[in-house]
Amino acid sequence: MTAADLLLLVMVGGLTAYALLAGADFGAGVWDLFARGRDAADQRRLIAAALGPVWEANHVWLIFVLVALFSGFSEAFGIIGSTLEVPLLAALVGIVLRGSAYVYRAYGGGAAGPDHWWGRVFAAASTITPFALGVTGAALATGDLAPAAPWRPCTNAFGLVCGLFAVTVTAFLAAVYLCRDAATAPTTAHLVPGLRRRALGGALASGALAAVLLPLLWSDAPVVAHRFAERSIPFAVASAIGGMAALALLWRRRFTAARIAAGLAVAGVLWGWAAAQYPDLVVGRSTATSAAAPEANLVALLIAIGLGMAVIVPSMVLLFRLFSHPDVSDGHGPG
Repeated sequence: MTAADLLLLVMVGGLTAYALLAGADFGAGVWDLFARGRDAADQRRLIAAALGPVWEANHVWLIFVLVALFSGFSEAFGIIGSTLEVPLLAALVGIVLRGSAYVYRAYGGGAAGPDHWWGRVFAAASTITPFALGVTGAALATGDLAPAAPWRPCTNAFGLVCGLFAVTVTAFLAAVYLCRDAATAPTTAHLVPGLRRRALGGALASGALAAVLLPLLWSDAPVVAHRFAERSIPFAVASAIGGMAALALLWRRRFTAARIAAGLAVAGVLWGWAAAQYPDLVVGRSTATSAAAPEANLVALLIAIGLGMAVIVPSMVLLFRLFSHPDVSDGHGPG
């Protein structure tokens, strides 16, 4: 295995962490957008309490992946940055607005206010970002990038369905995660049945969109589709098993195990895409070999990453352990 391949594996690990952690945060915002009925206020308080300790910390994984891409594969970074500015800008705007609105909502009227306009901005931004990142992933798989038409990845069917798929997957993940948070306190235990129904709905929607994606993958990204058939079936099977196991475990109220199974379901999708994408970083435009920095640079980068992870990973684990049972008493988020 070359240093470039090892760096790609590390980057996929960073993307997996971002999908499982920040992805659940975005999915919680999706459910905030659709919170209705007599339990809507309690749902929003639960979401705000769950996000409070980690509402921006999870973005460290996206920053890590971007820095690794820039430092290790600068050619690919340049192609992506110069041709996918529309979906990437939408993702960035969504991240910024989501964080800002989350804070302003908490201090400007409470997380439970369904008509507070900062709450609507928070929920809408939480939906925009995973959609834009899904569109970006689709563009990397098709290689259909045009500097003169940077909006094109956002207008074709494959990109749009990938964006919707990313939103539904994060919503499924968030519903599963929130079930455990709701079950930990008597004041929120009544939310568990509704969250379980939302997890089921997210799983069914994700499965339906995956079925729609398969023919689009073969028509719009045949190179990746052939590799998917050769390499990624085990990951797809693991994803399906994880999703079904998560729903079964939720039904049996084994919420911690359900989180692990749901994480496997989402990670399997990401790993399957990564395996089918390799060795292309941008299909038809840039490969791991052509875009890689000199070997000495990559080795130095990997050493720096290892040292950084020695600090970041224990810190993140401690953060999640300290705040594993969110306090929903006041419904406020940060601070």
